[in-house]
Amino acid sequence: MKKQLLVGTLMSAACLAPTAFAESVDARLQKLEQELAALKKQPAPKVTTTGVDISIGGFIKANAMLTDYSDGQGASSGIGEDFMVPSTIPTDGEDGNAKTHMDAKASRLWLKMATQTDAGLIKGHLEIDFEGSSQGNEIVTNSYSPRLRHAYLEWNNWLMGQTWSTFFNVGALPDVLDFVGPVGTIFVRQPQVRYTSGNFQVALENPSSTIYGGAENPFDDNTMPDMIGRYNFTAGKAAFSLAVMARELAYENATDKESEMGYAVSFAGKIPVGDGGDDIRLMVNQGNALGRYMALNGFRSGVIEADGGIDLIDQWGVFAAYRHVWNSKWRSSLVLSTAQADNPDEAGDQAAQYDSVHTNLIYSPASMLDLGAEAIYGRKELESGDSGSLNRLQLTAIYKF
Repeated sequence: MKKQLLVGTLMSAACLAPTAFAESVDARLQKLEQELAALKKQPAPKVTTTGVDISIGGFIKANAMLTDYSDGQGASSGIGEDFMVPSTIPTDGEDGNAKTHMDAKASRLWLKMATQTDAGLIKGHLEIDFEGSSQGNEIVTNSYSPRLRHAYLEWNNWLMGQTWSTFFNVGALPDVLDFVGPVGTIFVRQPQVRYTSGNFQVALENPSSTIYGGAENPFDDNTMPDMIGRYNFTAGKAAFSLAVMARELAYENATDKESEMGYAVSFAGKIPVGDGGDDIRLMVNQGNALGRYMALNGFRSGVIEADGGIDLIDQWGVFAAYRHVWNSKWRSSLVLSTAQADNPDEAGDQAAQYDSVHTNLIYSPASMLDLGAEAIYGRKELESGDSGSLNRLQLTAIYKF
């Protein structure tokens, strides 16, 4: 009897199983349809884009330098070891042993952005390298923090942000391996607002006053920005620029608040020679407010007099460079330069003159790779007549991407 009951139960379950399975599937399908209907009622997700075209580039630069100073030793691991800074050349010591220095701090990375809008094309440029970093040393890891080089935007005819001073014609800078090059060049990057109309440019740029005789260097007490105008023009295949600057030199302390207006003029150009890629590059600078704009702040712009007034210092600088292209892979440059200041007696025994010579040979097995050697001579002379010189051999490899 029990066996018959068990068989009957199993047969009944077998008959009911297809029906239960079908009901389960139907329930699941109905639930999925409900969930799908609920999703359809929700707003569609929005796919947004900034519409920004971004490009990336830069270079990796490795330097090895052997430097000998005629009158003392340069500061260990100072910025004058990374590239020639005229003011750091020692003038009061005995001739020492040559020093070797290697680094990759000039390596550079940049981003360029561009966005087309109803208001016009907006462009941006952001760039960093590792030069001048105070965060790092040569003991173990040679780790250095990035520093801001350029950060600016362009819209219509306007440029706003930090980049090369309008007073500086970058296109005239010689083709050298040293980070800057000739002592007589203008070399300044700073925040500014610039307007360009055809060949004309006008700019208001960040002020800063370097003055002998004060407790600060620089003084950040200016009311007026540095005012610069520039005209770019061509003559045949040659390209030139003429820039003028008016700027305030100012300082403030517990007893005095003084300012004085000064001026400066810079003429620069690049002149092609023949059809083989040779060129002449030149720059002439003159004024009583050049100061930090020339020779990497090798001279200050003025001196504080006994009565508290500011006596501006007349200065001038010049360089001439000839680049010769030997063939598609080899090229050389020779650069001669000098810079001088007419210091008043109140300035004391400060730098009166700098001179420099650069000559190099650069091999480019591919367009993105430079391998080169450069001989550098720099000289510093004080008002007293004391002087010191630098002799350097620099070996450099650069991969541009």
